[in-house]
Amino acid sequence: MSGSSAFVISNILPYLCGILALLLLWQYHQKQVLTGRIQSIDIFDRSGIRIYVFATPDDGQICKACWEANGMVYLPSQVANKDFVPRSGPCANSGRCTIVMAGMYGAWLEARNVVHRLRAAGRTGSLKLSAQELSELLKGNWEQSVSAATDRLAVLMLAALSGEKKNPEAAINAYRLAIREAKEVHDLPLVVPAYLRLAEVLVNMSRTDEALALVQEFEERYPREGRTRPYDPTETQRGLMAIKKSRLKTASVGRRA
Repeated sequence: MSGSSAFVISNILPYLCGILALLLLWQYHQKQVLTGRIQSIDIFDRSGIRIYVFATPDDGQICKACWEANGMVYLPSQVANKDFVPRSGPCANSGRCTIVMAGMYGAWLEARNVVHRLRAAGRTGSLKLSAQELSELLKGNWEQSVSAATDRLAVLMLAALSGEKKNPEAAINAYRLAIREAKEVHDLPLVVPAYLRLAEVLVNMSRTDEALALVQEFEERYPREGRTRPYDPTETQRGLMAIKKSRLKTASVGRRA
């Protein structure tokens, strides 16, 4: 083999290896589609967040306006509107209701159906899911979809809100995950509600020391001093945690006396 031929081969070899890798990747993708693990359209359409789900905990303390909005789903274009309001009216508890706006891509079957319905809703850019529809959405095969990593914390958080009474331990784990692992911008709005709900669940389970430690962690993570950052707690939320801290300290002292 001449030197010029060897030079040509050495130059094109990386490209040939790249083409071979792409062919193998495509074959793997096709196999996953055929086995039903992912849908063929998913790989071509995952640009970011496609839906926002408004949710509240089922604890009997939510005002009528917030509770009636539970299960509302919105397009990102609606949420980005400066005049966007997720409820039909203001919170009757002066902002003391815990609410969540969970952003998801939604690549699994049930979520894609919601996306299609939402886009078909036209100018409203919103629709209301019934309790059953929301449950079916969260119980869908999201873990096998290509958006699993993107949607994981949002799905777990939404499931925890509706399942605090039936499975408090699962809710506790989900809230701790949101607090610990939320790093992406679309997950950051989950953190403060996760603190609020986790504290409430721990109190309800009489886990006073854990709840008190959590409130103290909350205050350290969100000090009042310094500049305000996006998704920092509101003054109302800070006040709620301060009241809870005072009550927990009193209960802790009484228990040790």
